[in-house]
Amino acid sequence: MSQLLHGAESNLGWLMGWTTLLFFTSMVGWTVWAFAPSRRAAMEAASRIPLDDGEER
Repeated sequence: MSQLLHGAESNLGWLMGWTTLLFFTSMVGWTVWAFAPSRRAAMEAASRIPLDDGEER
């Protein structure tokens, strides 16, 4: 029985490792996308939203 549980823990460790790697690469990719030079205009427009008085342009 303990051999069966040891195998399950080993597989769970690999699964958790791959999941961590997936989330880490996703976060790095998202950060690169957000701060890419091609997104600069969109980010500057979004930064002005709190200062907008609500008038339509």
